[in-house]
Order: sequence, then C-alpha cells, then structure tokens
Amino acid sequence: MFRKILVPIDESPIAAKAAGAAIDLARRYDAQLWAISVVPLPEYGGTLGEVKEVKREGEKRFALRLQEVKARGQALGIEVKTELLYGHPAEAIIKYISKNGFDLVVVGYKGSSAIDRFLLGSVSSKVVHHAPCSVILIKD
Repeated sequence: MFRKILVPIDESPIAAKAAGAAIDLARRYDAQLWAISVVPLPEYGGTLGEVKEVKREGEKRFALRLQEVKARGQALGIEVKTELLYGHPAEAIIKYISKNGFDLVVVGYKGSSAIDRFLLGSVSSKVVHHAPCSVILIKD
C-alpha cells in the first residue's frame, strides 16, 4: 500500500511522536522512510552574515533531531534516510513531496486555533491541503 513515507521533523514533541508513527508504518508496510527537517531562513532576506548564522544554528539543531529519528528506526530494523532543507517549511516540504513521489506523509499537528491558522497558517495544515499524496496527522 505505502512504499515511500515521509516524516517532517522539527524540534517539537509532536514531531517525535509523528516519527514514531512513521517508523511503525514503515515496518508494517515494509516501506522506505525519509525524515526531513527544514531550516527556516529569514523572510526579510537578512545580511549574508545573518543568513549564514541562521543556517549554521539550524543545521546543528535539526541534524541532531534527524539523527535521533534515524537511530530510533535503526533500533527497529528500519533504515531512515535523512535530508536537511532550507526555506519556508511548508513550501519546502510540499516541493520535496512532489519532487520525490511519496505515497504518504506523517506530520505532527500541534492543534493551533482556527484564528492562528487563519492569521499565521500552519505547516501541517498547508501540507494537508497541498500534498499530492495521503497525509496522516498525528495530534498532540
């Protein structure tokens, strides 16, 4: 059924919960599993030094999270491929899904209010509405 699964990872506890669900699904369906993180870059552009600093800090934080997911998968016999992306999280995730032909995305949902989603948007909400494949939301 599902051959290729993606789980986006950030620093939230719900992302760790989504990773666990994705690992379980990969085991159940004997599917390939990818975990990605997106380092958000400054929206206003920023100076070259600021952008480099944001990238450096993001790489440190997210590389650690991705390694944790990879280790959890390996402990259960699942190979987890990882990749670090840059940009706006929702846009980068949707582009990555489309480019790489995933069958399923498992994403954590923090349960923000309707007003928050309307004013700020939500990565999980955008992924649900724009992903060209099935999406499972793991709620907090």
